[in-house]
Amino acid sequence: MDNTNETGLERRRRFGLKFQLLLLLFTLNIVAAISYSVVLYNIDRAEIIAGIDGRLRTAVNAVREIVPADYHQRITGPNSISPAEFDALQKRLSRFADASGLMYTYTYMRFDNRIRTVATSATPREMREGRPTRFFTLYDTAPRELYRSFEDGRVRFDQYGDSFGRFRSIYVPVRTGDGRMFVIGADVDLTMVGQRLEQALKTSILVGLGMFIFAMIVGWLLVSRIVEPLVRLTAFTRNMELRSFQTDDEEMSAIRAISSARSDEVGSLAEAMSGMIARLQRYLIEVEASTAARERVEGELSAARDIQIGMVPRVFPPFPERSDIDIFALLEPAKQVGGDLYDYVLIDEHHLFFVIGDVSGKGVPAALFMAMTTTLFKANALSAHSTAEIMARVNSELARDNAAEMFVTAFSGILNLRTGMVDYSDGGHEAPFVRRANGAVERLVKLPGMALGVFEDIVFGTARFQLDPGDALILFTDGVSEATDARDELFTTGRIETALGSASARSSARMIAEGLASSVSDFVGEVDQSDDIAILVIRYDGATPQLDSNRDPQS
Repeated sequence: MDNTNETGLERRRRFGLKFQLLLLLFTLNIVAAISYSVVLYNIDRAEIIAGIDGRLRTAVNAVREIVPADYHQRITGPNSISPAEFDALQKRLSRFADASGLMYTYTYMRFDNRIRTVATSATPREMREGRPTRFFTLYDTAPRELYRSFEDGRVRFDQYGDSFGRFRSIYVPVRTGDGRMFVIGADVDLTMVGQRLEQALKTSILVGLGMFIFAMIVGWLLVSRIVEPLVRLTAFTRNMELRSFQTDDEEMSAIRAISSARSDEVGSLAEAMSGMIARLQRYLIEVEASTAARERVEGELSAARDIQIGMVPRVFPPFPERSDIDIFALLEPAKQVGGDLYDYVLIDEHHLFFVIGDVSGKGVPAALFMAMTTTLFKANALSAHSTAEIMARVNSELARDNAAEMFVTAFSGILNLRTGMVDYSDGGHEAPFVRRANGAVERLVKLPGMALGVFEDIVFGTARFQLDPGDALILFTDGVSEATDARDELFTTGRIETALGSASARSSARMIAEGLASSVSDFVGEVDQSDDIAILVIRYDGATPQLDSNRDPQS
């Protein structure tokens, strides 16, 4: 026991408040730093791209001024422009591209749905190696966005790669005087764009890291100032526990020092602890006396519970030598003792008497009334000739000298183990269910009948129904149907029927009873049990051949 406590204390020290606050601070700071870095990078990236796109727009306007106004209108085929005019224009465009930091500037026209280069710059390397693009060269790797600009006449930006490299480009469609279209474009090398974006990313990360380190340092100082007095108060509380809540003068002085030195919630906590300890000392004296009295009462109630539980059958199966009947029952008092009851007894070799009941009220009075009722039913079941007679006799005994004016609802029956026929009587109790062998669930027709113990001269009716082999009779008290969940909704007989219908056709009496109890428990959840619960399941499996062969034809 001591080892367990020490382990728990060590676990709390490893994951104490300071650690949790620092972990929370770390998480918040890292999220904030990452978020700030991402936002800053996206802003820088947007500004870089916007700046590049602005340069591309300016470049297109410049190209439009460099190229002669009638240049494109004169182009009708591969020999429309002389090589000398094209070379002169290419040199001007190349000088402009080099001076502007552009990779290429160009114009395209489309003939027979194929794009041709009609004006273009060349890089210094291409000029040195003598391989600049020539007039009317087919652009067979033209990007899709360029085709779309030819189709709809809209300005577009694009990022693509081809045999010349990877670029960010602009396409600006323009119409000639005769209504034809050409596209002016300019390219920026994506390597340069990537370098600028990489630098922006590094800057964003460094700024975010700086924010994170600064916030962690400040947070560490603040958390330490808050947590350290709490650690001292926690240690004092643990020492109080080890000393069985006896005070220590030095620790009490330390608590008062914290209370006077701090004007925040920590100081208020220290002050409250000082007052609490004084009240605790007085309370412990009172608790010691009340605990002794409560233990005596609990001991007596525990003995009463054992006696009450011993009054109902608790050994299952009750008749292991018989294969014609399977019985299982549950009894769960809402308090230590309760008023629900069930019982069954073989009247003779071929007839089984059974009863289930619910005494009004709970606790000790209900338990005493339950004990008397159980005894009366068992005594009269062996001498009476019908359930109506049994119920009448028990009612008469309970009603006589009933000073507490208590009553009990009851449902009793006699099962003929050879035929499966059941004769039953109802004393104001919940009508039971029958689960047929084919899985169908039925509820018995409720007979009129008054609860037992109210008036002496009450006549009870009798009815009968048939159980076939494999059928099960399920009896229960209102602690099942009226069990409530956290929203004060009742379990209801409708949910009982659903729970019984979901059981397997070959389910034993135990499986049916425990399955119903489990459904009630799942429905109720964490809500305390509000009423006693009793469930009795009798499954009829058909007459035993050895017994059935000797039965009396007149029975």
